[in-house]
Amino acid sequence: MREIIGWLTPEVGAAMRNLIWKVKPDVCVEIGVFAGKSLINTALALKENGHGVVYGIDPWRMEDVQSGLAPNEDPQAWRECDLDAVHYDCMRAIWQHELEKYAVIIRSDSQYCNMPFFHIGIHILYIDGGHSEEVSCRDANLYLPCVTDEGFVWVDDTNYDSLKKALSILEQQCTLVKDFGHCRLYRKN
Repeated sequence: MREIIGWLTPEVGAAMRNLIWKVKPDVCVEIGVFAGKSLINTALALKENGHGVVYGIDPWRMEDVQSGLAPNEDPQAWRECDLDAVHYDCMRAIWQHELEKYAVIIRSDSQYCNMPFFHIGIHILYIDGGHSEEVSCRDANLYLPCVTDEGFVWVDDTNYDSLKKALSILEQQCTLVKDFGHCRLYRKN
């Protein structure tokens, strides 16, 4: 089985799994899936729990990637990335681990996908989509209202200056549980 590419650290991956085992969520949402490293991590923990679904939202479109880049990200490196192949790698990992029951992929820009989650609620949200100030704030504003009271919100790449405003939005309604330096876990008040 091929290793899933991505940037999820072992420390954060273990913390994510521990939270899932403790909370036993029905609904998790991940914004920004890429090849699925964190999504597969989440889905495997849900599978071990015996219930729950993670909805992975990512357009895998270069136009969306380019519009959501933070100032410190290299646009050329992203232009060289075959996003259709990355999407396929994510799907292959879901199939190889037999996670179809626990992982649902929504291939769309996150701004178009939040409405169903108002009705069902999100127990654990993972924000790792566009890192520009505009896109990260949009994701925080659109998805935080969908998170259940006492639900959890992970935010990746919190060391980026462009995420400061989005973090401020979260901190108005959430309490910081743990700061991993580049990733934070919040609990909604």
